[in-house]
Amino acid sequence: MMIRRLFTDIAGVYDRLNHLLSLGQDRRWRRIAVGMAQRSPRRILDLACGTGDLTFALARRFLDAAITGVDFTPAMLDRARTKAADSSNPTPITFVEGDAQRLSACEPPIDANAFDLVTCAFGFRNFPDPSAVLAEVRRALVTDGELIVLEFFRPTDAVLGALTALWLRLMTALFARGHASAYRHLRKSMRTTLTEQAFADLARTHGLMLAERRFLWPCCTCLRMTAAPTPG
Repeated sequence: MMIRRLFTDIAGVYDRLNHLLSLGQDRRWRRIAVGMAQRSPRRILDLACGTGDLTFALARRFLDAAITGVDFTPAMLDRARTKAADSSNPTPITFVEGDAQRLSACEPPIDANAFDLVTCAFGFRNFPDPSAVLAEVRRALVTDGELIVLEFFRPTDAVLGALTALWLRLMTALFARGHASAYRHLRKSMRTTLTEQAFADLARTHGLMLAERRFLWPCCTCLRMTAAPTPG
């Protein structure tokens, strides 16, 4: 799959490039996302965890939680496990290779009603079927559990869209030499991904209700959603 190849190619420089491309803002975005959680979760699932930056941010806040990170790119997970081995954080973290669209097929499988909090940073724009992922999220969450999504949604405002495109062109021109194909994909995915409203509407069809929204300068949004009771 093309997306897996792209992330395999950039796994070794992914963290550094993200920090450079965002001028360090991605660290702040993740701290804000973690801080939006309203519960004190004991079981956390981080989807599309990549090299684990959000996973470790969660571990630093929720010291008593058991955290599972899922990603479909082995090279990214290798980096995450290396970072975990170098960390002194006592929070238990398990990294699992798997497809967010079919969490029950992970090894070990992700069970129903197994998590109090699910997070996903910059993953939904790469999922071929976001609806399938949202269905899996609702299956994995307990009732009243939370989903926190940090994402570059497609802007509906023309000015914001133009500014975001300019930001990405400038940053990739400055910092992404040698990895142009991956960051061309970033620009393309931001043009084709769901708008924030379309995402919230789709999530609602799966029993995930928007509870809080924060726009994070210059081009990122964090949504907190709660899991409604399953019918029947």
